[in-house]
Amino acid sequence: MLVASKLSLDVQTRQTDGGVAVIVPSGRLDVAGAPALKDAISQLAKNGPPKVVIDMEGISFVDSTGLGSVIAALKEIRSSQGELRLAAPNQQVRVVLELTTLDRVFPYYATVEEALTGF
Repeated sequence: MLVASKLSLDVQTRQTDGGVAVIVPSGRLDVAGAPALKDAISQLAKNGPPKVVIDMEGISFVDSTGLGSVIAALKEIRSSQGELRLAAPNQQVRVVLELTTLDRVFPYYATVEEALTGF
């Protein structure tokens, strides 16, 4: 029997002075962790057009379900006339983005500071 930890993904959110929400997930963005990210995005989309940076530095692993949650987040934010950027994806996350050609859909930046530039 497989037991999934409910703590596979911890999600923190902070606002910058410029009104951009920075979501900082840490852990595994997989079938167990994806709902936590989706919930955080949904909360932001309720408050008008969100400008969101997802700081991927703390993501240790991403699978197809986790990637699906990021795609769902992008759709939800765009439907609210907002914008989503990814920051600091590690090597595994970058490879997944490139293999799925999602690197063309998601602008990603080396650091959160770079992602915030020109928002």
